[in-house]
Amino acid sequence: MSNISTAARVGLDGMNPVAQRYGLGSLIDACGGVTEGNSYYVDGNVQFNGDGTSWDSPYSTLTEALAASHANIADSIQRGWAWRNKIYVKGDDLVEDLDLIAQKTDIIGVGSSDPYAMPCVRGNHVPANAAGGCRFINIRFRPTASEDLWILGTTTMGIEFLGCLFDAHYSTFTAPSAIDTTACQAVRIEGNEFLGAFSAGVIDIGAGRADKLLIKNNVIRGGASHGIICTGTPTTVQGRNIIIDKNLVQVAGKTIDDAATAIVFVTDNRCISAAALGANSHVITAATAAGNIVTGNDNTLDVPIKAV
Repeated sequence: MSNISTAARVGLDGMNPVAQRYGLGSLIDACGGVTEGNSYYVDGNVQFNGDGTSWDSPYSTLTEALAASHANIADSIQRGWAWRNKIYVKGDDLVEDLDLIAQKTDIIGVGSSDPYAMPCVRGNHVPANAAGGCRFINIRFRPTASEDLWILGTTTMGIEFLGCLFDAHYSTFTAPSAIDTTACQAVRIEGNEFLGAFSAGVIDIGAGRADKLLIKNNVIRGGASHGIICTGTPTTVQGRNIIIDKNLVQVAGKTIDDAATAIVFVTDNRCISAAALGANSHVITAATAAGNIVTGNDNTLDVPIKAV
């Protein structure tokens, strides 16, 4: 039986319905197995900062918990490198830019913020430390500046976003992209909602090694520009290709643009563009695609076109 805390379980039962639909609640529940490492607690509404070891003495910021977990995994005396730690976080808007994340750590949102069954972290995040294998689960992200919500690079290999909500707006700020990833490998973006008029590609894939990038079962709605778009030429080796699968994408411009690269596989997506069908609604290479449907402002098309 999982030993995930009661408070955490309550938060996860009310998690993002997109994540529930694709069974990510079970994956999250499994994070509480007997082989767990250390657990840390964050309450963004607490008045006095604690040591992060319980809900009775939580950290007041996610930054503190990330630093503690990252250091713990690196502890050679305790052989921490083989564990996975967990950070449970609740609260209204935690206003902080996450410049440091934690290796081999699951950050699990519990409780509620506004009408959402998840906490909210408000900031623009450009993690610079080497921290492979970090997962964010059931957390809402909003900007504090008109900059990308997340910028990923070579140091954040293996980062995952599961059942999260990416909101383009806060106050007068609009994020260009929710996730901008360049030369970052083993990224997994699954079961998330992307909401609002992002002013550039909602998920922007840049040049460089992007082995094992998975973008699956997401809902993108209301983007003012493009959806999932390669703005550079990503590369992979040894068959570790990019998969864009079973997403619902509704944007003003190109829904999916694979940059005509042979290592991006686009399957079973449902795409709606405000543009006419053609190069302004999608760029999906037939040889690496199957089962997509694209609707423009003039018609609907199977991509690739089915043989008669």
